[in-house]
Amino acid sequence: MTKSSRYIACLVLLNLVLTVGLMLFRSSVFTDSRPYTGAGVAIAFFFFYEIAVILLTQKKTVTPRQSVNLFLGLKAGKIVLSLVFVTLYALVVKVEVKRFVLVFVLLYFIYLLFDTIYLTKNEKKEKTIK
Repeated sequence: MTKSSRYIACLVLLNLVLTVGLMLFRSSVFTDSRPYTGAGVAIAFFFFYEIAVILLTQKKTVTPRQSVNLFLGLKAGKIVLSLVFVTLYALVVKVEVKRFVLVFVLLYFIYLLFDTIYLTKNEKKEKTIK
């Protein structure tokens, strides 16, 4: 099993746990089905974003500077896309916005933790190879 496929498998497991958790606690968090659907879309959004992060970071960077620029660019992109996602939800759906934002921020931090662990391990391996 390659390094990237191991991280993708962990990401799939994380998504499975989050999806099942969302389904189990749906009625205690949301009273309407639209925010629940929005949270499901948010999980899919973060899943595909993390897949892109894994694939982009597997490419060999030439210098440490390029590695740092890639990392910062990915973080900035995630923040901007997340703000766009939440803003669109608030403007279009307008149902239980505060609860949805709370769930979205929780998901953001869970995926941020996964992303940070992945990138830290990836950088440590890169340094030991060089």
